[in-house]
Formats: sequence, C-alpha cells, structure tokens
Amino acid sequence: MAQAPRKVLIEEFTGAWCGNCPEMISNIDAVRTMYPANVIAVACHGPTSSSPYYEPMANNFTMALSNSYHVAGYPSVMVDRADWSSLIGASSTPQLFGIYTNNHNYAEDAVALRLNVSSPVSIDIVSSYDSTTRLANITVTANFVDTASGDMRIICLLVEDKVIGNYTYSQSNYAGHGCDSPVSSSEFYNYPCEIPTSLTGNVFYHKNVTRINLAPIWGTTGVVPFSNSAGEHYSKTYSHTLPSAWNAANMKVVAFIGYYNSGTGLGGEVLNAQEVVLGQTTTAVAENPSAINTVYLAAAYPNPFSQITNIKINTPATQQVSVKVYDTLGHEVATLTDEKLSPGEHTLYWDGNSKEGSSLASGLYLIRLQTEKQSLARSIVLDRN
Repeated sequence: MAQAPRKVLIEEFTGAWCGNCPEMISNIDAVRTMYPANVIAVACHGPTSSSPYYEPMANNFTMALSNSYHVAGYPSVMVDRADWSSLIGASSTPQLFGIYTNNHNYAEDAVALRLNVSSPVSIDIVSSYDSTTRLANITVTANFVDTASGDMRIICLLVEDKVIGNYTYSQSNYAGHGCDSPVSSSEFYNYPCEIPTSLTGNVFYHKNVTRINLAPIWGTTGVVPFSNSAGEHYSKTYSHTLPSAWNAANMKVVAFIGYYNSGTGLGGEVLNAQEVVLGQTTTAVAENPSAINTVYLAAAYPNPFSQITNIKINTPATQQVSVKVYDTLGHEVATLTDEKLSPGEHTLYWDGNSKEGSSLASGLYLIRLQTEKQSLARSIVLDRN
C-alpha cells in the first residue's frame, strides 16, 4: 500500500478573552517544535461575538465549528478530527480538551498516533496574490497514491499570523508567568505572555488565526469522487479578495481533505493537510530552502494555464540543466531544456503540447529540473476548458 507523507492538523479553540489559552498555545508550539515538518496548527477563535465575551477574531466558520462539535470549554483542541464520534457532547477527551493536564501534553500523544496512520492522498497548493486588487487565487489538488472511498471533501482556509488590533485583541492570561514559544524564527516567534488588559504594556501577537473558510463548513463536494484509485488527481480553485484589515504579508493557505459523515452531519477524520504562504506554492524548494542557494526553480506562471506558461530557473554556475514535463504516471511528455546553461536567470516556456507537438489533455503535470547534483520539481495544472 502506498502512503503519502502525513501532516497532522491541530485545530485550537481559543479566544483573546480566554486566560488559559496562552499556556495551551505554548504547549502546541512544543508539539510543532517536536514535529516541525508534520504539524499544522490553526486557531479557531470564539465562542461568541457578543457581550460579555466579545471576540473580534471569531467568524461564521469558527463559530459553526465550535457549535457543531459542542465545544464545552476553552481552550480545547481537535487533532485531525479523529474519533469525532466520541467528541460529541464530551469535554474530557484529549482530542477536545485542554491539552496539558497533570503535567502531560496529550497533543503529543495524539499527533504521534496520527503520524502512524497511513494516508492515501497528498495535497498540492498553488496560490497567487495581487497586491493591487488584493485578490487571492488558490488551487488545491488532491493527489491519490492509493485507493480510497467515502464522502471526501476539500477545505481551504485563509489563516493570518501575528494578528494584533485594538484593546479587544488584548489576551487575558491567568497563568501569571511567561509562556514564550520555545523557538524563534520566521515561523515560530517569541511573544510575552504577561498580558495586561489593554495594549499599554506587552503586546500579544495572535498566531495562525483562521480568517475564513473558502469552502462550505464541511468542505467542497463534487470534486473528489466517492471512490478513486492511485494516480488520480482532483483540483478545486478558490478566489477571495482580502479585506484591508488583513495583513497579506502574514497570510497562509491551509488546505485539507477530510471525510464527511451524513449520519451525524459532522466532518470526520482528516486524511491529510498542507499549508503554504499566500502567493507561494508547495514545492521541493519551498520545503527545502537550502536548495535556493544552488539551483532555483520558480513557480510556473500562470498556473493553472490554458495556452502558455513561463518557468523561471536560476543557476549560480555554468552547468548541464534538464527541465522536463511529466504526466501523473511518470511519463515524460515534453522537454523545455536539456543543455549547458550559463549562470543567471533563464525563462522557459511551455504551451501545453507534447514533445511531438500534439495538444495534451487538461490535468496535473510535474515540471522537473535535473542537474548533476540536484532534482527539483513543481506541479502545474493545464486547463483547456
């Protein structure tokens, strides 16, 4: 049985008014640090947008999710929405509970269990953002590496990091001590948890705030069929104009594929998840930044495309470079270049035709750059409709 690399989704139910939430966020950071390439965390703010718990970061999606899963207390978490049937009306299950109890981080246990569960699908995200119009276009592709069946749906979230606002964004903190994130980098950053009731003192930067679900609450139907086989790919494109209050520089796209259970009307187990910075795409380069220091393969643009797309590559030294296009079965369908290139940036073009000059069918293709020491790849969608 083939297996796609799994990324585990943690959904945090939190709020600026919740004094216990900073400590939970710190515990989730500890799990993300333990599994930096395998855990995606999103914050679902709530539970209400009215007095006495005015929550400026709550929205229709986070409210509906909280109500549907009967979140009984904050902070609470779900891990891959696993064992959802036991969560209904429950407040003492590790999956839907304050994750750090009796000096034990239950999220670590849940994530470790999920990483041992095989996934039949991987996810590609291709995103673009126009800073003038503030329009975001996102294509989510489900790539099945094994057979799967059931009511599977795509969910696509826009998530904002480092959110700050007026006094209503001030984070309550009952712990009475600092709870800095365990590491500091462009993704994980330190913040003070000695939070006052106003912004006259330390500022709390809210992490991974779920701004909107571009799909219906339980996902987009009619994209992934009920039954499919290895080698099949299904894509859905979403568009959204970002409100002026959202900081596009701190936006991410989080997409996941999950089951839906008509018997309970709830989303079920998450099969796999993926995230990417808005305006970027999931690629070998994006997941291995050290590759940028040698040969770089940029995202094709436009993507998806119908007539022609351009692909920029960069090589720091004269060397033999091969850039070819493959279909989902691994067959080579086109060669964009296969020669010794001089140092610098080069732009290649593909018109969606095969190396024999015939028109190829719509679908997902892979652009692979090969040198003597490196192999990089990016996905691209040809859409002739």
